[in-house]
Amino acid sequence: MTVFQNLPESIVVDGAEIPIHTDFRASIRFEELMQDPRLSDEACVAGMLSAYFDDGAAPVLQHLCRMGKAEALVAAILTFYRCGEPERPPTGRTERSYSFSADERRIYAAFSEQYNIDLYAVPYLHWWKFSAMFSGLSDTTEIARIMHIRAAKFEKGMTAKERAALRRAKRLYALPDMRTDEQRDDDFANAFAAGF
Repeated sequence: MTVFQNLPESIVVDGAEIPIHTDFRASIRFEELMQDPRLSDEACVAGMLSAYFDDGAAPVLQHLCRMGKAEALVAAILTFYRCGEPERPPTGRTERSYSFSADERRIYAAFSEQYNIDLYAVPYLHWWKFSAMFSGLSDTTEIARIMHIRAAKFEKGMTAKERAALRRAKRLYALPDMRTDEQRDDDFANAFAAGF
């Protein structure tokens, strides 16, 4: 973050300062686009640009891309999305523990319960604030408990009863499968191969 300084309202790419939509709704839209494997790269880029930038930013964005700065532009957008945190290397396949669209009601209830914030009525909430608050949700909230279940791993020392209970809970709270048919086939083939 920024050690309690002003939160960013723009990104800087090759010396050009570009205003960016900082309301949490823009970054939620961006995240949902990035997690949808059914969308083409072009559709993701178009959605990202419309989520984060006004039409007035188009000339600057186009100029940067023509100058070979597209990667730097994407890196700046991703740095904003990650709340200024560096990118972490992947640690293997991880299950999604939440979906803003599938868990919308639970997230709304948690913010209302814990922070007394009505996410439907709040006119503006900076993404970095929202993200910090979302990460800080108490284990007493339904969404935090469900996220814990979704992320839980089957451990070696678990009894058959514990494994069955976790399997049932994971099925109950499973997120919609966003994989394409090809990705499902690949995952099945990999799981099958790992069994031998």
